[in-house]
Amino acid sequence: MKAAAIIPAAGSGKRMGSSIQKPYIILQGMPLLAHTLRVFAEAPDIAELIVAVSPGQEDFCRKQVVKGCAIAKPVTVLTGGDRRQDSVRNGLAAVSDSVDLVMIHDGARPFVTVQMICDALEITMRKRATTMAVPVKDTVTMVAKDTGLIQQALDRDSLYLIQTPQTFERELICEAHRRARAEGFAGTDDASLVQRLGVPVSVIMGSYDNIKITTQEDLLFAEAILQRRLAK
Repeated sequence: MKAAAIIPAAGSGKRMGSSIQKPYIILQGMPLLAHTLRVFAEAPDIAELIVAVSPGQEDFCRKQVVKGCAIAKPVTVLTGGDRRQDSVRNGLAAVSDSVDLVMIHDGARPFVTVQMICDALEITMRKRATTMAVPVKDTVTMVAKDTGLIQQALDRDSLYLIQTPQTFERELICEAHRRARAEGFAGTDDASLVQRLGVPVSVIMGSYDNIKITTQEDLLFAEAILQRRLAK
């Protein structure tokens, strides 16, 4: 099995309220993106590592993140698009034809583990399309936008928070993106593009640590996770 990992990392960090683009915010002495890349560099079945960054940030990422943080595996840095979906599509164009599986993971999720990556690849070999997810903890309700009143409480047992990595057969995810572009469809994630082809996407249990860092509050949570891991 040969796998490639595409890491969309073109986030501006507007919700972070920072003048620094989100992938380059320092977390315990290292850019956020570098934390993510180091995990994928350690995963034995990841043969290709592709990062999509904001236009104009390519050289900075190569020098300050890949080289500056001594990422052990070769990394292809390329220009992302206006949307995450565009960035992933650009990344797919750089994947070798010899690759069997493509794993897509948010650059702002630094707490993925090598074990999660290995599990996702192994299961996707059998299931064709997978995504990490965790069950919701809180009660979730539908609320009317116009009145602000609760309409319906949803069954929590069937509700999950979708995470990445999302992993697919290479030809399957390439076709999903080709179809979406041709039909002008913008999905919420890559799994939604695959579902449009009529292919089921299997859920793999993720981790509540596998957060996507979006706000300043998330950074505080991230620091706590790192401190706990270092203490082990």
